[in-house]
Amino acid sequence: MSVVTEHSPPGEYLDANGRVTGPTAEFVRELMKRVGEPADITMLPWARGYRMALQGPKVALFETARSEIREDLFKWVGPIKRVTGGFFVRSRDVIAIGTMEDARKLDGICVYRGGGGGQALKELGFTNLEQPTRPAQCLEMLMHGRVDAWITSDIGRLPLIAATDYSESDVVLAYATSTRYLYIAMSLDTPDATVALWQETLDKMKLDGTFARYHRGTYPDEMIEAISLPGHPDLPWTD
Repeated sequence: MSVVTEHSPPGEYLDANGRVTGPTAEFVRELMKRVGEPADITMLPWARGYRMALQGPKVALFETARSEIREDLFKWVGPIKRVTGGFFVRSRDVIAIGTMEDARKLDGICVYRGGGGGQALKELGFTNLEQPTRPAQCLEMLMHGRVDAWITSDIGRLPLIAATDYSESDVVLAYATSTRYLYIAMSLDTPDATVALWQETLDKMKLDGTFARYHRGTYPDEMIEAISLPGHPDLPWTD
């Protein structure tokens, strides 16, 4: 198979020798080894990799968000990650957000320009948005008290925080707005037996602790525990 990913640290990135690495990339490489797949992982821009997976032949693309729109476009192996998005605040602040109406009353919400989270809030009529050009600016604005909240995800914030002197515990989720499950998306021409073998092997790696071992220390323990058992989450469009 052609196994493809994109640059998405900390999960997938190129090392100094140009080799695809990162905890998720190394986990998928171990999965490939166990299923007897001789290919290695190639890093491409997302649009190109996604197009390859749509067209085939025999392409596996990770990490791909499984959604109702995409459900019938691929065959799915996973989940290999869960992403929770929402309003993040400084842990030292006493800010309670119980509803979206509470969020409308905040003294500033940072959403980087062009981001999907900001666009969604605009469509809901939010007027208290600050929109710098880079996500890292939102972190700085939050930590310096220039905004009350930052729209990001439990995973998306990690590389930005890691590039500063702040710690992961300095920024906490106050209100979740979305949960996405990421999978290995296989092109439709991939034999069902191949998909089943990858899924069965992935499930075994979750049960024997391999999945947690590769990801612990990089991703939130809550995320790891949520998907460390075999099976798929409750996706309403698959009922």
